[in-house]
Amino acid sequence: MILSALLILMAFALPLLSGFFITSILERELALRFRLLFAIPLGFGIHSIFYFVYQCLNVYNFKNFQIFEVIFVLILAICYYNQERPDLSKHKFHKLNNWFYLANLYGLCMFFKYFINNPMGSWDGLRIWNIKAEFLFQQTPLWQNVFKLPHFMMHSDYPMFLPSSTARLWSWVGEQNFYLNLAFGAVFTFGLVYLLYQTIRYFKSEKIANIVCIIFMISDVVMVNAAAQCADIPLAMFFLSTIVCLFFYSKTKHTSLLVLSILFAGLSVWVKNEGMLFFFVYVTTILGWLLYRKNYKITLLTAILGVAFFALSAFYKKLTGTPNDLVYGLILGKTYKFALEPYRYAVVVSTFLSMLFKKFTLFLALFILCLKGFKLKETIKTPFLLTSIMFLLCVFGYVTIYIIAPHDINWIVENSLERIILQILPIFLVLLSLSLRIGKPDTLN
Repeated sequence: MILSALLILMAFALPLLSGFFITSILERELALRFRLLFAIPLGFGIHSIFYFVYQCLNVYNFKNFQIFEVIFVLILAICYYNQERPDLSKHKFHKLNNWFYLANLYGLCMFFKYFINNPMGSWDGLRIWNIKAEFLFQQTPLWQNVFKLPHFMMHSDYPMFLPSSTARLWSWVGEQNFYLNLAFGAVFTFGLVYLLYQTIRYFKSEKIANIVCIIFMISDVVMVNAAAQCADIPLAMFFLSTIVCLFFYSKTKHTSLLVLSILFAGLSVWVKNEGMLFFFVYVTTILGWLLYRKNYKITLLTAILGVAFFALSAFYKKLTGTPNDLVYGLILGKTYKFALEPYRYAVVVSTFLSMLFKKFTLFLALFILCLKGFKLKETIKTPFLLTSIMFLLCVFGYVTIYIIAPHDINWIVENSLERIILQILPIFLVLLSLSLRIGKPDTLN
């Protein structure tokens, strides 16, 4: 029992330490609370890639992989502590509002309830992600059959962040333990909540942060999908981390923060196919802005990082050897002709409005805050504008994908739109919060 608890602790601690050390090495001056939160997507993202590469190298001795992970963290720790001694005294964690903690407990109870109802994952969680994790967990050459699953709805071309992360956790304890899935999902779900809270509090006010995040935590649609063991909530955290780094970069002009933002955006490609759209939108928008500002050195760096991630993504797609259903439909099915069918647009819009009033009703209450009007601080106008452009381009991209998808439009929209909304909802909430006139702004930021 003690050994199992220690192994579980190691399985979670190593990625978190990796993420913290890498973030801190890149940007030590970033507030500690953000470095701790960034450690979640960055650490688990990198270690899931390590585990997948370990499988590709056909090295099926997991003890060697465990040793590698420990050595990797130790090297990062040495690099971190080799810099000037970290001063933690200036980092203070403030007690949050009691209502926030109560909502946190309520959200956690909802999360547990829905997970217990579907411990192996609901729909996509079981059919796409956990079944692939089982192939990786076996640690034999047969794992490559994960790319040959027969039905197109298995989406064999999907990125492997979630299966790889899950199989890695199972491998640490030596069994398929779905309570590890519970812990992993909770870390990302409430990590996303606290990142959203800290972002709004830092750039706007504590009052607005409390209101927005309490509604986020007590919303059924959020916790149901978070407990379903799908990739959309982790993807939302990668997206939000990217945008937060952009806001910090605009404020400090530290190139390391831009690098960190590109790293988060690039890792989102490893989480889900929608990450490819987000990464493309993010990189092209940033490149356009940097060229407009005539900042050619940073433009070149951004372009190099962008090309590197695109190349790695292309390599993975070639490795899977599985055609994407959208690309297949465009080339062979000529689904681009669907763009001329008004009915498909009507289905997307009507389904969105229906979901907005049925499943996202609580969030509509936030628009009451708009009655006092809007006011944007001068210091955040640039990242706010860039993020707004990216948000609109992503929405346009999502709608376009729905229109040209080689599937029944009613079925695909009905079964995926709420998760698509959740992917970019935190970004929208940040944009809405920062633009409100209500709430006394934090003059320090």
